[in-house]
Amino acid sequence: MISTTAELEDLVDGTVSIPTIPTVLQEITHIFHSPDGSARDAAVVIEKDPAIATRVLRLVNSSFYGLKNPVSNINLACSILGLKVIKNLVVQATVLQTFGHVPGVPGFDARWLWDHSCKTAIACRELALHAPAATGLSKEDAYTCGLIHDIGKLILIDGQSDRFLEALKASQAGGQPLARAEGEVFGFNHAHVGGLLALRWKLPPVVQAAVMYHHSPATSADDWARGFVVKAANTLAHEAAGGNEGGYRGDCCDADAMQALGLSPETLQSIRTAVREASLAN
Repeated sequence: MISTTAELEDLVDGTVSIPTIPTVLQEITHIFHSPDGSARDAAVVIEKDPAIATRVLRLVNSSFYGLKNPVSNINLACSILGLKVIKNLVVQATVLQTFGHVPGVPGFDARWLWDHSCKTAIACRELALHAPAATGLSKEDAYTCGLIHDIGKLILIDGQSDRFLEALKASQAGGQPLARAEGEVFGFNHAHVGGLLALRWKLPPVVQAAVMYHHSPATSADDWARGFVVKAANTLAHEAAGGNEGGYRGDCCDADAMQALGLSPETLQSIRTAVREASLAN
């Protein structure tokens, strides 16, 4: 039984290696937290990474910003987007770059997991906008929570594929959530691993807590609530999959728990529609 964060870190570190924070994200995070940090400083960093620069230009030229003339200058694009949007975009890009090529294991659909993570990110963002239970979680941070909530699975696959496969088979055979089966095999689950990655990548404390506790209770009421929002978003994403679970059973909220979000039936249905339509392609 894990009783302290230090014990958890020791257990995880003795099992898998959590990737170090990517250089671009480290530099952007430093700029974001610096009193003198500016969008111009961020542009200097982003120009060094063509993949992230492309994402910046794609976003600033999207219909969301409605600009009359297309932007091709990274410095101007960063000025329009602002540091908070840039930081979240860099988080998303570096997550995809770091974990996009983790090898799969038999019976586990990694591409499905990315689509599920995209759907969970949209669900988290919508809950942050509409659910009273999501107080204190910005839409940008909520999106990041959803995107990385299952990153721990990829870290486990990359470092302990045989034991992850053991957990996967136990989940399939026993009809139990994969997170519970992971706990039996490893002594912790993918949410704990993802929470430690968020900590070491210096993501906001609300993101760390929301990811860490979306499959287990937290001692703090605020952390419990943030974990619950991610679990609810995860539930909506699983519902939207229409029975295709990617090879495992998810740990989902029941109907009574979903009512704790405090949403009207109309708002919840609107969110369900947005989640169902979300995909890696858009």
